[in-house]
Amino acid sequence: MRTKKEKDAYLIVQNERAELGGGIKRIDQQHAKGKLTARERVNILMDPGSFQEIDKLVTHRSKDFDLDKQLILGDGVITGFGQVTGRLVYVFSQDFTVFGGSLSETHAEKIVKIMDMAMKNGAPLIGLNDSGGARIQEGVVSLGGYADIFYRNTRASGVIPQFSAVMGPCAGGAVYSPALTDFIFMVDQTSYMFVTGPNVVKTVTQEEVTSEALGGAHTHASKSGVTHFTAHNDAQCIFDIKKVFGYIPSNCEEQPPEQPYELQGDESET
Repeated sequence: MRTKKEKDAYLIVQNERAELGGGIKRIDQQHAKGKLTARERVNILMDPGSFQEIDKLVTHRSKDFDLDKQLILGDGVITGFGQVTGRLVYVFSQDFTVFGGSLSETHAEKIVKIMDMAMKNGAPLIGLNDSGGARIQEGVVSLGGYADIFYRNTRASGVIPQFSAVMGPCAGGAVYSPALTDFIFMVDQTSYMFVTGPNVVKTVTQEEVTSEALGGAHTHASKSGVTHFTAHNDAQCIFDIKKVFGYIPSNCEEQPPEQPYELQGDESET
């Protein structure tokens, strides 16, 4: 039987493990690509000290393909709630350092819980997406998780604002969900949205196309119209989210926030 002191020490160690995600090596790889980690993105987005994480120590339940030997706390997504400019917001941030941010059964359950809480409390939902799609080792269970998320995207439409930032090479379900939301943000040169990647396109159609041309920020901003805002880097993308957030109400029952109108130099003289 562990003493309280031993339990506290164990909990501290587990929290530190969870905050490392896929480990120092993969975090360094993320930084080398010019990208922030999932936790760094949340820290920039939320008001200091306001973020309350949920299900931080969750792990997946799959045992196939030796997945039971690869248990990473948090299972590739950070979920919780807090404040952005003093207003309640629910957020999830996918961690590419953990299984490429792929969605498992428990990963999906964490996102679904946050979506349900946002709807219940009439607060905006912000998703920071950095995922290769479904975790294929889990098969239909993972795909079922996406069905649960899509269903809630449609139910929340017109009720609460839904923001999606595509902040990495996202494919499949990882972009179907953002496409159902109200505002979509992308990062130039480091984020991509496509149903399937260039290799599959080449195999099926014999057409050679780059990731950027197929689903880059410029492509979706100038041709397809899928994305509404583009940014030069992760930090700017998050600041853009916060700026747009300042113009919208928290739910369909509220009025938009009032913004002061300030006269510019030329206007004040007329």
